[in-house]
Amino acid sequence: MRLTIKSMPIFLMFVSVLVSACETSGINNFQTIDQSDHPRPTLPSKQAALQNTQSIVAERLLASAPDYYVPSIKAVGFSSIAIQPSKNLNQRRLMAIRAAKLDAYRVLAEQIHGVQLDGQTTVAEAMLTSDVLSSAVRGTIMGAETVKIEPTGSDTYLVELSVSQTHLNRLIKLYKQGLL
Repeated sequence: MRLTIKSMPIFLMFVSVLVSACETSGINNFQTIDQSDHPRPTLPSKQAALQNTQSIVAERLLASAPDYYVPSIKAVGFSSIAIQPSKNLNQRRLMAIRAAKLDAYRVLAEQIHGVQLDGQTTVAEAMLTSDVLSSAVRGTIMGAETVKIEPTGSDTYLVELSVSQTHLNRLIKLYKQGLL
């Protein structure tokens, strides 16, 4: 008999009906006259064990489904091949991929840790003479996975990174403890 994911719940219902039918009819009493002094140990609650098993199988079926969603944060970075400082085209491509990856890490850090903005505006004689705005990002990214690296057009590379919710929770915990 071959079980598939779709037939698993039906099979589990069949097994639970079979177990409960045997339990009520007394078929599960396998003690003989010689063993009456030593009763067979039983589980505290067969129904609870069966429900626990069914819930574990249901969770596993849900996790193996193709539409199962794992929460995560994604970031995309870009870089141009032409601006890389090398005469060798292949080396410029590799450098562009690395620069795009670093750009994606920066975007992840902005999403997780935030951006510090500093601004300075100068007004003289009721006129704006200078307006300077700067930003800085500082943070630690752990557990980032590369989702894709692909060229976009003839001169640009795109890198997409992802950090799962598990890693985000760990980062937030470390940040609250003052370790980051």
